[in-house]
Amino acid sequence: MDELSFITQGLFLIVLSVFTHWVGYKKDLFSILKISYQTKPYPVLAGILSLLSIFFYLFPFPYIAWYAPLILLLFYFALKSKEQFISILKDKMMLPKTSLLWDVTIGLTIFIVSLPFLSFLQNSLEWILTYFFQMEVPRQFFIDFIRQIKENKPLLTFFFVLVCILVPAYEEFLYRANIQTWLKNYLSPFWAIFVTSLFFAVSHFFTIDTVPGKIIVIITTFAASMYLGFSYERQRSLITSITYHSMINTLTFVQVLLGS
Repeated sequence: MDELSFITQGLFLIVLSVFTHWVGYKKDLFSILKISYQTKPYPVLAGILSLLSIFFYLFPFPYIAWYAPLILLLFYFALKSKEQFISILKDKMMLPKTSLLWDVTIGLTIFIVSLPFLSFLQNSLEWILTYFFQMEVPRQFFIDFIRQIKENKPLLTFFFVLVCILVPAYEEFLYRANIQTWLKNYLSPFWAIFVTSLFFAVSHFFTIDTVPGKIIVIITTFAASMYLGFSYERQRSLITSITYHSMINTLTFVQVLLGS
């Protein structure tokens, strides 16, 4: 991409991003995240088990299953507080009281609103690192893997379900429903989202093995995670953030398949 085409594309994405966010604001998509409506403190032990679940997921131990802390977390909620477990998936005692379809719709809407900005951010980072620092920006490991299995339909289908459905559900449950909810014991919703996004971004540090790649992945993942945290907090529904997360991964998956 030459300099003129980059500037033209960048200006288009900026204008589009401003427009989508303005429409979202006018349609009352956004709300000020100053007050937490969380009536029951999130259990500290559940928070520790959530952190261990993430740690074991990133750094598997040879003799301990990576999902062991997650099972303990689920057992804890089953034995200690089923109501609290249900509330972190969808808190119907808090506003807004909505349907499952509406939660999905809000997730899709926030995805559409955020996409121009996230695209601009990633393109700008790649441009700066490539043309100003002469750094090659490789793709993440899973993108190269998709390219390798394009012709293997069963494996490709399984990987699609894994990356675009199961992983978003798993990560959103840990980061948004648990870590973010736990942090709201001590922080406002905005700062809980911010700190959770830092955790989420750093956890993607190992998905690529070069410095420029890590810079891009961490910054763009942090930005996307802010939207994820907001979508969960707005609806107080895990379905909303899972929908958003799934759309992000599905878009990447489709772009790779189409040779983008």
